[in-house]
Amino acid sequence: MAVTNELLAGEDDLSLILSRVAHRARELTQADFAAISTFGDDGRLERFVYAGISEDAARRMGNPPVGRGLLGDLARCDRPIAFANLKETPGFTGWPQWHPDMEAFLGVPMRAGGRTIGSLYMTRHVGSEPFSDIDQVAAAFLALQAAVSVAAALARERNGRLFLLQERERIAHDLHDGTIQSLYALGLECDAIAATADMPEAAREVILDGVVRINQIIGDIRAYITMLEAEAPTTNPELARDIAFAIRQLVPSGIDTVVNITAAALQELGARESEDLLYIAREALSNAVRHGLPSKIAIDVRQTMEETALTVQDNGVGFDAANARTGLGTITMRTRADRLGGFMSILGIPGMGTTVRVAIPRRLDD
Repeated sequence: MAVTNELLAGEDDLSLILSRVAHRARELTQADFAAISTFGDDGRLERFVYAGISEDAARRMGNPPVGRGLLGDLARCDRPIAFANLKETPGFTGWPQWHPDMEAFLGVPMRAGGRTIGSLYMTRHVGSEPFSDIDQVAAAFLALQAAVSVAAALARERNGRLFLLQERERIAHDLHDGTIQSLYALGLECDAIAATADMPEAAREVILDGVVRINQIIGDIRAYITMLEAEAPTTNPELARDIAFAIRQLVPSGIDTVVNITAAALQELGARESEDLLYIAREALSNAVRHGLPSKIAIDVRQTMEETALTVQDNGVGFDAANARTGLGTITMRTRADRLGGFMSILGIPGMGTTVRVAIPRRLDD
């Protein structure tokens, strides 16, 4: 218990807490594989962090679990579940491609506030001994210890999410009632000046060009307000779920979408990083639909040894970089990428589409 307390003491980052608990569970029970999940208020699996599976294997497996079958059943349990052979349990349908073969299983709910907020999962290779009663007791104690830190981190994250939603509403209101109205009034003044009879033609053209630019800026701000006010899940940010939500909201049914988000890429992303990457993905989707006229959009989130990268690519009309206008949404995307310590590139090829890519350095826990 002292070792576990030392691992979790003073740590606020939920992703790091979950990773440390998963590795500790594997160590305590001498499991070949271990994982920890968190559940939302509705009992749905929100996060899944593993230990014992290589990053290469995780990338090949693709999307993380969504909480069906035994993983979802543990959200409704209040005591450990152990099986000598997972493949003999009711409802077992096989492993996804590239998934390691497992046999002995131990699942322990993690409870706080009268409900199951997450679960620990431990498994062993085929042919290994089942988990003993001592393993179950050790895992149950770990779940008790971890529940305190995980519950506190979840509460901090949800409070931060609520604050972000409130800030979005405030900023959208200020932009609409202040900035847009001021720009609109400025545009009317410029129109009136340009309409005077003694205005030199060269000056008139400059002023009218300015009016066009003001109207473009107003359009950018209105699009940004729409982005801020768009309905979004009120639970913790989670890329796999929220990008799917954004696609349903922003992409018309006639445009095909392909999404690939690997479990390895989600392992180390905190709430702030997920929030910023989600905004960039939404803005890139919105730009592709409004300006690109694509028939297909692909979204990819993956991890390498050095970075976690989000790529949004469409096969639309593209653009000429030399003559492209930088809008408010693009500026905000770059600001968010900079805040993450990452690098964002936007590549447009006329007639061949646009690719938006942001890469952030990995936070490797020594």
